[in-house]
Amino acid sequence: MTAADYEATTKGSPASTSVIPAVKDRPADPRPSAPGATVQPGPGRRASLRLTHVEPWSVTRLAFAISVAMMIVAVVAVAIFWFVLDFVGVWDQINDSFTTVLSDDTSAFNVTDYFGVGRVIGLTLVLSAVNVVLMTALATIAAHLYNLAAQLMGGVEVTLAEDK
Repeated sequence: MTAADYEATTKGSPASTSVIPAVKDRPADPRPSAPGATVQPGPGRRASLRLTHVEPWSVTRLAFAISVAMMIVAVVAVAIFWFVLDFVGVWDQINDSFTTVLSDDTSAFNVTDYFGVGRVIGLTLVLSAVNVVLMTALATIAAHLYNLAAQLMGGVEVTLAEDK
């Protein structure tokens, strides 16, 4: 909409108010098209970028967050698995099997004394904590190594394209 069009629409009385919607001009297609011919859209914009530096502190924080999330998932999964095995009766069957193999009529052996829920979840917590430390350290070292390699080789080239 031009300034003259706007002025012509707002020349009413001072009490009148008109709202003019925004009109976006469409660019003309530079390719001539024959009547009835279909116009194929051209390729979108493309940009080639090179990743030459990765911030090690960002990698450390991300690796730590992902490792802690994996730790939580592991503890919950092990707890659910243990309770499902208990609900199904696997621990009782293992106790019966040991009693049969040992040919002992006393019920002194109980597998849950060795593989109780507390011990299993505690072991999972310890192994997951070690995993958090190792994965965070390895990711940080990998970020530094990538930065060194990118200085020598130039980094990773990525091409981004815009869809039309």
